[in-house]
Amino acid sequence: MVATWKVKAVEELADKMSKSKVVGVVSVSKIPSSQLQQMRKGLKGKADIKVAKGSIIRMACDKAKINGLSDHVKGQVGVVFADTDAFKLSKLMRTTKTTAPAKPGSIAEKDIIIPEGDTPFKPGPIIGDLQKVGIKAKIQGGKIVITDDSPVVKKGGVISADLANVLARLGIQPVEIGLSISAAYDKGMVYTGDILAIDTESTIAKMVRAHAESINLAYKAELYNKETIKLFVSKAFNEGISLAVNTNVVNKDTIEALLAKANMQMYSVASQASGEAAAASGGKAEEKKKEEPKSEEEAASGLASLFG
Repeated sequence: MVATWKVKAVEELADKMSKSKVVGVVSVSKIPSSQLQQMRKGLKGKADIKVAKGSIIRMACDKAKINGLSDHVKGQVGVVFADTDAFKLSKLMRTTKTTAPAKPGSIAEKDIIIPEGDTPFKPGPIIGDLQKVGIKAKIQGGKIVITDDSPVVKKGGVISADLANVLARLGIQPVEIGLSISAAYDKGMVYTGDILAIDTESTIAKMVRAHAESINLAYKAELYNKETIKLFVSKAFNEGISLAVNTNVVNKDTIEALLAKANMQMYSVASQASGEAAAASGGKAEEKKKEEPKSEEEAASGLASLFG
């Protein structure tokens, strides 16, 4: 016989599932209860989380006729309810990520490097603890100083008890924890976590670029639709204006271009006329120059000939 408390828990959970727009399954494994409570407070008014045994969650899914969601109930999980859609819920869950102290034996999620600089420690046995885990430290000015950036564990490496202790004393929390959607039920569909993990900004940028490229392709292929018609009308208008200007057709759309054209032609004519005048002036000066006597003797000779 099923315990009364279990029946009640299943009914309450199933009732909440039936009344929610979207129901998600989130992993709560390795999340300390104190931090889970903080996450719940941060989600207040946006989403509600109920933690229960996997068997109860699966029975509630069956009772609420949420097909397919119970397949994703594995390990320590909770159920999240919200009046949004599955994708927005997944994005909301990603905002719960926070840091936590490392535990002995946990796996490093990234390279852990202790930066150089001062520490809050006075000279004492702690310097030996720092050096033991590979941190370059020395006593300087009455305190312990880390002299160089010190890599203490690589991504995927095991965090030892000694290192976990040192990191905690330095106030370094290298572990990232948070609620992530394993799967979500939304309007009869079950979406897995990998499908829901969408980078919104990147996706929007890709869609904008794809739209622009498709418009460009349609324009070059001369495909007429509501997106390209403005481009074709604009092109036709500009070509019409160009033809009218070249054939000197005067109207309100061409008058400015024709005046500008006339102005340019005027400057061109003026420039050519100026060049021809300068050339003509230079020719006369040259003739004058040729007529002038080259020397005083030639001038005198010419005068003598006048008087025989």
